[in-house]
Parts: sequence; C-alpha cells; structure tokens
Amino acid sequence: MKRWSLILCATTVCCALTGCWDRRELNQLGITAATAIDRSGNEWVVTYQVIVPSAMWSGAGGGGSASSSQSSVHVFTTRGRTIREAVSRANLEFTRELYFSHTDVLVVGKEAAQQGISEVLDLYLRSFDARETVLLTVTDGVGAQILRQFVPPERLPGTAIAAILTTDQETAGLMPAVSVFDLAKSMYSDAGAILVPEIGIRRADVGDADDLEGVDAFKTTVVPTKLRLLRLGVFKGTRLVGWIGQSESYGIDWLNNRIKQSTITFPCPGAKSSAEQAAFQVRAAKTRVAAVKSGDAFQMSVKVKTKGTLSESACVKRLADPDMIAAMERQIEKVIQEKIRSGWNASQRLHADLAGFADRIHRKYPQAWRQLKGDWDQRLEQVELNVHVRATVENPGMLTNTVSDEQP
Repeated sequence: MKRWSLILCATTVCCALTGCWDRRELNQLGITAATAIDRSGNEWVVTYQVIVPSAMWSGAGGGGSASSSQSSVHVFTTRGRTIREAVSRANLEFTRELYFSHTDVLVVGKEAAQQGISEVLDLYLRSFDARETVLLTVTDGVGAQILRQFVPPERLPGTAIAAILTTDQETAGLMPAVSVFDLAKSMYSDAGAILVPEIGIRRADVGDADDLEGVDAFKTTVVPTKLRLLRLGVFKGTRLVGWIGQSESYGIDWLNNRIKQSTITFPCPGAKSSAEQAAFQVRAAKTRVAAVKSGDAFQMSVKVKTKGTLSESACVKRLADPDMIAAMERQIEKVIQEKIRSGWNASQRLHADLAGFADRIHRKYPQAWRQLKGDWDQRLEQVELNVHVRATVENPGMLTNTVSDEQP
C-alpha cells in the first residue's frame, strides 16, 4: 500500500511539472506595435509594424550593444480577401508568428474607412489575440505610409502615436483618444456617431536653411517630414462620412464632458489690440447636459463649470482688482460658449449626433424617441442649445501687474 502511495505521489508531481503544452516562446513571436488596414479593390491590405528586439537592446549591463544603424521596427504588408487571410500570409515573408496583444494603435486608410470597417470591428471583438482597447486613428490617404514614418526621438513609432493621442486628451482636449471598443459601442448607441482622430504626414517646419548656418558643431538633425494629428474623422456607424476641425472637436469634447485639463486663450477685458491676450489653464471641468421637451421640439440644457489658473497675461489692468478677475471670467465663459456652439453647428451640418443627445432623449422620453429615431439625423437642425458656463479663476499667479516694455 505504501509503495502505491509513493507511485501516486511521484506521478502527481511529474504532471505538475510538465509546463504549458501550448506555450509560445518569446523568440518565436513577432510583437506588433502598430497595424494599418487599407483597401485595394476587393482586397484587404494589412501593414504591420513589428518590433526588432535586437535593435531595442541597448546593451546596458551586458556584453554587447545594438547597432545604431539598425531600425527598431520592421514594416511589411500582406493582402487577402479577408483580414485574417492577409495575416496568415505574413509567414510567407516573415520568420515569426505575429502577436497582436501589444498593439498600441490601429491606422485605417481613407478608402477602407469610407467603404466601412465592420469587418475590422468583427475581427477585434471576436479574436482572443487582438485587444479591443487598441487606439484607433484614420488617415486621409494610405495607412501603410503612416507606419513607415518615424517619430523622433521615440524608437517605436506605433507606441509614440498612442502616447500623442493620450497625452493630448489628458492635457489639451483637442483630440479624443478613441479605441476600437469605443467605435463599436457608438454603433449600438442611439446617436450612432463618433469622432476619430486623423493622423497625417506633414513637412517639418524648420525655417529657412540660412537659420542653421554656424551651428554645425551642435550636429543638428533636420527631419524632412513628421507625423501630426490633424482633423477629426466623423464616423456614422462604421463609415467615414466627413471631417471637422480641431476647434469644432474641442467644442464637442466640452459637450461630452471629456475636458480634464486644457488651455483657453481669451482677449483681455477692454482690449485695444489683438496683442492683449491671456491664457486660462483649466484644472477641473464638469459638463451636465439635460434634454428638455417643448411640444415636438427639444432643447438641450448645457451647464458647464470650470476652475483653473491664469497662466499668462498681456492685460494692462491690475490683476489685484476683483472686478478685473470677474471680467476675465466672463471672457473665458464667452470663449467656451463659442467653442461649444461651433462644435454643435458642425454636428448639425454633417447630420451626425456627435454629442450623444439621442441617448439622453431616449432615456428621459422613451415614448417620444420612438417617433424620432427614424429620422433623428435630419431633426438635429431643430435642436437648440441653452448653454450656461461658469468659469472661476482660482489663482491669478504671482504677479499683480503685466510685465511690459514700459515698466522700469
């Protein structure tokens, strides 16, 4: 009996030490940092930005170092009738199995976006190795070209693009950071519309070549082109239907309560020239939107509260005067109101409910929504905004006067 007990224990220990039967070694995987999806006729064109491990290793603490001339990513493209078919053809030219769980950003080309990307959403929501939290961008061209553009000084362009998106949303609020899941969620919302940031390639503004004379000792590096966030693509369902500018998107972000930190430039009270400007640094913001039914029409009550500091001022009046601070607050409130109305006007022009008003009406007036939902996009022009903004300057800074050339 004792002998059989020992055999059973030994067998159990051996089974526990067998490891993972379906493991994949790290040196067998091609980890993608970014993916681009385009359309060419009836085919999907998929481009991959794969990390090159040997180039990422700096050699610190080891016995060697990576070559400085080696690229940190390898970019290549495959085609197929479906996206998965294109991915399966990657091994015809790449030695490792592609691994998408660490993808930071997905770039969709213009042609694919205009035809509709329902297949893309299906892939990301169905597959276990593709994360629906990957950030989404659109380009007014071919997505493959974006992945071949480097973003100095970062070594991984895909990760750099994702960082640009998240940093802007956290600090400026001009561009919303939108994930694949956000787009899928908007499809099933009553509004059915969402903004997706556009990323494009632009020539770097380095000034005249004469400006660089005499600075050879500093080994100046000039990048001829660079990636930049440009406009916002308007998606209705899964199709790109138009574009709006950053200023209009900024107003939509206020309506959607997305502003966390931001900078608002406003004219000084009683300014005599356009040079008299000041900057308000938003530290906290809250937007409340409520639907109000009046007969067959709807009015949206928008209440905004924001607090912050005065980060810059070219105003000639003393900031120690409470009346001056109150006048500044009114100027800030006026600018925010103008941004909100500009954003809503863009939504009405494109017949896209980018502020999600439909969802609020549905929740508050479900019976009325049954009559509206059939032609809601056309009814947007009849929706009016009642905007109230309360801005508070909590701290005018350490100076009570403006630094100017006239002062001694």
